[in-house]
This record gives sequence, structure tokens and C-alpha cells, in this order.
Amino acid sequence: MVIKVDFDYDADYIYCPDGVALDMDTLIRRFNNWIYDESINHPFWIDDTHCGVCYRGDAIAYWLNECVLEKNEDVAKVIEQMIKEDKAYDYAIML
Repeated sequence: MVIKVDFDYDADYIYCPDGVALDMDTLIRRFNNWIYDESINHPFWIDDTHCGVCYRGDAIAYWLNECVLEKNEDVAKVIEQMIKEDKAYDYAIML
């Protein structure tokens, strides 16, 4: 499936393997809890103090692969970034 991650002025498109059994509201809530959890050392902190994050769709793909999807050959990945026109997608989330 394709997830459109809508930012204010553009969007990233992420391929996500079928079988992710989360509704989009739950997905956003769990992702936000993870990305802002200061106890988690992920690559999207802006510095070592964990006081802020900087991310796009790559962070969601990373989180899906590390925390949601079973470890297998099919992984989530960014298809396109910073796209201003609509492309085909299955689900959209707004961040």
C-alpha cells in the first residue's frame, strides 16, 4: 500500500507492505509517541540533548521497519519526497 504523508506544503509517499493492521489515527499516535520519546535513541533528534526532532517520511518508514513490521524481506520505504502534486495513494496522514 502507499501512504501519503502530508506536510503543510508538500507530501512524501511511502510504500508500506500490506498487513500493517493499524488504522491511520493509531499509526499517527504511535509514531508521535515514539519520535518524541526522549528515552529512544533514533537518528531524527536534532542533537544529543533530545530536545527536538527533524523528520520527513523517512522517519515513518524507519519506525515502521523497526517497531511495527515483522522482520522480513518486504520493508517500508520512501517512494518520493517533497511532492507538490497529488499522486495515487491508499491512505493519507497529516503531520
